[in-house]
Amino acid sequence: MSVARQPSKGREINAVPGQVESMTTDRIKKEIPNPNSTLPLKTLTTPEEEYQGLLRSLETYMPQIDKKPIELAYEYAAKCHAPQKRASGEPYITHPLAVASIVATLKLDTPSIVAAILHDTVEDTNATLEEIEQLFGTEVRDLVDGLTKISKIKFRSNEEKLAENFRKMIVAMAKDLRVILIKLCDRLHNMRTMDNLAIEKRKRIAQETLDIYAPLANRLGIYGIKSELEDLCLRTLKYEVYQEIRRKISSKKSQRQAYINEVKEVLEKELRKYGFTEIQVYGRPKHFFSIYKKMIERHLEFEDIHDLFAFRIIVPSIKDCYEALGVVHAMWKPMPGRFKDYIAMPKANLYQSLHTTVIRSNGEPAEIQIRTKEMHETCEYGVAAHWAYKDKDKGVHANDAQKFSWLRQIMQWQNELKDPDEFLEALKVDLFDEEIFVFTPKGDVLSLPQNATALDFAFAVHSDVGTKCIGVKVNGQMSPIKKRLKSGDIVEVLTSPHQRPSKDWLTFIVTSKARNKIRSFLRSEQREKSRKLGRDLLVQELEKRRMTLDELEKSGDAQKLVKAARESNLEDVLIAIGYGRLNPKEILTKALPAPEPKETIQEQITRQGLDQPAKPDKPVKTSHGSILVSGYDDVLVSLGKCCSPLPGEPIIGFITRGRGVTIHRSTCPRALDMDPARKIQVEWSKAQVETAYHRCSISLRTQEKPGVLAEVTTVLSNNGANVHKAEVKIDPDLTGLLEFELGVKNLAHLETVISRLEALPSVLTVHRKNIVKKRALRRGRFTSMH
Repeated sequence: MSVARQPSKGREINAVPGQVESMTTDRIKKEIPNPNSTLPLKTLTTPEEEYQGLLRSLETYMPQIDKKPIELAYEYAAKCHAPQKRASGEPYITHPLAVASIVATLKLDTPSIVAAILHDTVEDTNATLEEIEQLFGTEVRDLVDGLTKISKIKFRSNEEKLAENFRKMIVAMAKDLRVILIKLCDRLHNMRTMDNLAIEKRKRIAQETLDIYAPLANRLGIYGIKSELEDLCLRTLKYEVYQEIRRKISSKKSQRQAYINEVKEVLEKELRKYGFTEIQVYGRPKHFFSIYKKMIERHLEFEDIHDLFAFRIIVPSIKDCYEALGVVHAMWKPMPGRFKDYIAMPKANLYQSLHTTVIRSNGEPAEIQIRTKEMHETCEYGVAAHWAYKDKDKGVHANDAQKFSWLRQIMQWQNELKDPDEFLEALKVDLFDEEIFVFTPKGDVLSLPQNATALDFAFAVHSDVGTKCIGVKVNGQMSPIKKRLKSGDIVEVLTSPHQRPSKDWLTFIVTSKARNKIRSFLRSEQREKSRKLGRDLLVQELEKRRMTLDELEKSGDAQKLVKAARESNLEDVLIAIGYGRLNPKEILTKALPAPEPKETIQEQITRQGLDQPAKPDKPVKTSHGSILVSGYDDVLVSLGKCCSPLPGEPIIGFITRGRGVTIHRSTCPRALDMDPARKIQVEWSKAQVETAYHRCSISLRTQEKPGVLAEVTTVLSNNGANVHKAEVKIDPDLTGLLEFELGVKNLAHLETVISRLEALPSVLTVHRKNIVKKRALRRGRFTSMH
């Protein structure tokens, strides 16, 4: 089956299913129209039908609900959105009503429902926050404000806009978690109903969802929303793969249901034999995205995956969980390394359960989860299950404060990281990774992302411990600071007051805290060097004018220099000169122009008679090859070899002394390590990119059989890709590894080439290479699913 040949470039996910029955049960199994279609969808319900359905949902958990504020919100939102239609042709009001219905499945309170109905009024209509507050109160106003995007600020890029909108939402979320819960419901409904949008917009929204919103739902423990978001992203980004998995599962539906019933019956019978009376046993297929991930990671065909189902045993108490585990292990042999105790060590999103995989008597594996009713409720509703609205408590309970410490970490990031790329990277790397639990010598437990190193552990203990780390002991043995840790390790950090962070540390550390502290130290060191260099260069220019820097400051002319340079103070001017971003001669001439010599009458007549346009005061945006650099004329431009940016993808430029401007992909790990003060605005030249070829590298994993290389090179040739370099080798697992350096016109051209290569039966995976290999492996899960 060709699914296993798709490249795994999406984010790592937690394969643990959440709810007994996901919200996606009915929707995801229906025949879904091709996402390339632009045919209008039929309206499923009228606004009034949607509203009545919402009221019925609310009555299931709030039978005594006061309907007046909800009715008022419906009337107000319907009036505000009256002229608007969705892309499908439906009245726009159906969207906020549908979002409110999803919010009701999380059993949130009345203000949350009202805010869900009103969430787009301020952003998309003439409604104001003042009107919202007057009609619905301060609580609803704050929720709507937190859900309203920043629309009146002009951003340099879509990435910056995304980061700043997410930053605003994070601040509101830290005050009231209901903001993010409503936002997730909003994103879920948008993902369900975006088939009428342009394909490129759908892919962008799906990738953004896979990178940020699905992991955030996972972090909040709302597995139903998380799983459906991931399945919908797979449907959009890999439509053929999604449909093939759906067909395979549907084709043997009766057999699979018989299998589920058989295992359930055996489990129930055995557990009751040992005295378990108050138990519930469930079984269900795993979600499509988790199946896809397993096929990619293990290089398996669909037919080779046997654990397509998860079984869940719900018991009254924690004691019963472990006793039920004993019964299961006595009945079927457990698989080594597949037992996880999330009761003793809960996940950061509060998830608790026992996980085990056993081998049944017929040799087939079965994954079984055992938990209490309370644990199941937390799994089903996530953070919403720990939220006290009845007493209007706007925060997390005191005894849950430690469990939500990651919220404080996000707030710290949004305060410290002003660069939008760094902020989003911090969220993706730390917040959404799976966890390991590591111990200090005193027995304290620290939670770290998977693949965290001993140096990450040192920074997690304290920033000073990390910056002065010279070595570590792991489980009593001396180990390198780059050693990858695993759950249960005991780590002791060795320090020296003379140690300083090294730039090499950035190549292997994982956590954002460690990376940000190292970057901060290196940048301050680099800025100090640049300040000294800039001071020397400015002093040299001043000497030519028979001036000193002290005289410049005392006379007040230093402020003229600062103003001309458009910096905040003289130190920033010196740093900019040291970096090469400012020319000391030019800035002095602009700030302190020399007096004009007196002209003769003839010279004035000659000058006034010239009919030539005056030169502009500052350089205009000019082209150098395929790149436009804003504010510089005839500047040397080079493409970063670490990431090989292609036309069509976001880029950023950094000034490098002696080498002009270096261009990187906006997500390049090496670019993120540089000082934002050196960043300069750049863009692709539309006039050049249509004809020029740009180099990039791709890697293919193939079956080892004759003719594979010929098939691949034929596809490359037929699709207009120039081959500059090729390497072929056979790996120990008897698969071929083909690496090519190609010449392509732009990102769209590369995507076409990759999709054609993926279609070859002998090709298992294809991915674009990143020169920064170690860093790319860690972050690759967040890159586009091309």
